[in-house]
Amino acid sequence: MRSRELVYRLFEEGLAPRVPLHIESDNKDEEFYLGDIVGIGAKIKPWRRFYVDGGPFRRREKRFHEWIEGIDLSAYEWPEISNILEEAVNTFVEKAQKYKDVKFIMFKVLGPTETAESFFAPPTRSSSQIFHMFGFAILVRFRPKVAYELYDRISRYILELIKAGTEIDFVDAIRIADDVADYRGLLYPRSFVTEKYLYWHKLFANAIRKGGKIPIIHCDGNLVKASVFKELTEIYRGIHPLDFRPKSTLHDALLWIDQIVESRNMCREGTVFFTGIPIDLVFNDSVTSDDLGKIITTFLERHGPRNVVLATTHSPYPGRSYKEPLAKAKIRTIQKIISFI
Repeated sequence: MRSRELVYRLFEEGLAPRVPLHIESDNKDEEFYLGDIVGIGAKIKPWRRFYVDGGPFRRREKRFHEWIEGIDLSAYEWPEISNILEEAVNTFVEKAQKYKDVKFIMFKVLGPTETAESFFAPPTRSSSQIFHMFGFAILVRFRPKVAYELYDRISRYILELIKAGTEIDFVDAIRIADDVADYRGLLYPRSFVTEKYLYWHKLFANAIRKGGKIPIIHCDGNLVKASVFKELTEIYRGIHPLDFRPKSTLHDALLWIDQIVESRNMCREGTVFFTGIPIDLVFNDSVTSDDLGKIITTFLERHGPRNVVLATTHSPYPGRSYKEPLAKAKIRTIQKIISFI
């Protein structure tokens, strides 16, 4: 059975002939060869430049009060939506079409919360990661009306991008990455999460379903402690990565598995978990392939094969690669456990 049909079988029946595998990588050829799913980002390029250049509302050499009160949304020249949609979709199609029909294709979108934070990010050298200073979170607390207006503006762009993604025939699912928590709980006031975050995510998921695609959410942090886990699993069909706690050691990974298994009882029946492979351990050079294999086996035994895609919690760390001999051996061990090879 081809990878694409395998993943659809899981979503349709809750159980596939084998557990599907998603080894997430920035190298999409690598992602194609290592697993059953290929996820490619549809990027609003003018906003992704904030990762390198810094956002338009970042704090410069100003006192706090002067900075926060001086944020003026009209000072930013908002891009023409038709232009950025065309560029985002064309770039996605160019990258993704060679993987279609064989692999399950995810159209990946950065959500409004993380995008809003990029508007406040300082300059860095990375084009793939935001340097989080949580300027948007500060704006939410001190000037909520302005923060909400910014969030709505960004969300309208993202909703149109999602709708455009649903019109691509070979796209199978749309995954929205939008962190709202860390290991301690919510990063934003509960009022914001209810009035804006969850409100817009319901609109996103409805648009994805209406377009005939599968809605999936990527959200880091302890979502159970943040009290948004149940709500997100009611909105979305799949959830990634269930990164509830640190898991950089074998002992911590076992505790993490306990939490994932417990969380299964808190969500809607049929929710598909994308999780089970801690990237922390894949690139921990003191952890052997056999050690990681025991963690994966324990996870599958305790959770069971129903409604789960065995997935890495994140892409490789910057500067690390699955081509490294030990990491490569670990991925091969995982593939053997589920009989991918």
